[in-house]
Parts: sequence; structure tokens; C-alpha cells
Amino acid sequence: MSGYTGKWDPASFNVPPELGKGKSQRFQVYIQSGHDRALNIIARSGIFPFEQPQDVARWCLWFGLTELDRLEPKLINSVMKRVNMMIFANREEIERQKFLEWMDTSKQAIQGHLGRGDEAEAREMVANNYKQILAMPDEPDRELRWKMKYLNQLESDWKAYIPYEDKDKVAA
Repeated sequence: MSGYTGKWDPASFNVPPELGKGKSQRFQVYIQSGHDRALNIIARSGIFPFEQPQDVARWCLWFGLTELDRLEPKLINSVMKRVNMMIFANREEIERQKFLEWMDTSKQAIQGHLGRGDEAEAREMVANNYKQILAMPDEPDRELRWKMKYLNQLESDWKAYIPYEDKDKVAA
């Protein structure tokens, strides 16, 4: 979700309208007006990383099917496994794109500060990135893997500007 800064990982709520090769199915259903209002409230709240009521509805459908699969695994297990694999691949691609965007934006901004002779601003930006990366979760393994990618990239590009002494302050 563009601009979302909440506490939830947007990738956990992303259920794309199509999975691979642009295939999707249109599904029309009548719902109670209270449910429609709830979908709109949730989508507009900014509390969860949804942009439209349809995003909420897709997530609810996926979540409900996942729960039904858990209750009766033999019924749709194969279908859910394939869908979940595609959703996972989509989430990883979203994370990769966010990483590349951060990398490019940070690099341009820091090099810009250095190019203008403002080393203090460059150091401050690196320090802020470092602090934010250290605050990323270590669990589950997927989160730790991305945290380490960010940290490794920051160290690769700007090791001389990283305030390692701040690591203890963040941990405290």
C-alpha cells in the first residue's frame, strides 16, 4: 500500500487480484450492507495495509479458505497450496521491490549530500537507516533474512558512516 506506515507487514495482507500470467476470475456476490460498510471502513482506516474494499474482501476470502483448508485439509488442499505458493512468490517480489527502491533512493540521497559537501547530513541519513534496520524484527526467519539484506547493503555501501556504537542504544 502506498504511504502505509502502520504496524502490520503489508506483504501479509497482499492477496493480488491475479496470480501469474494475468489470469483472474471475476466473482460477484451480494453482501449485507453492514459488511459492505465494514469493508469500506477497514480499507480507508489506514490501520491495515489495504487501499480498497476489494483488497479487504480478497484477503478475507483467502483467510477464510485457508481456515476451511485447515479444518478439512483433503477438500481443497492442493488448490490452496498452489495459490499460497503464488502469493508467497508475489510477497517476495514486493519485498524485493521495496528493497531495491530503498537502496536506490538512499544511495542517491546520501551521494547527493556528499556531493554538496554536507557530510553531516550523509552521516545522519546513514545513522537513521542503520537505526531503522536494527529495529526490524528478527523473527520469523523471513523477516531476519530481509533485515540482513538491508544491513549487508548498508554496510557494503556506507560502512565508514555507520555509527556502530548506537547498536547498544537501540538494543536497550
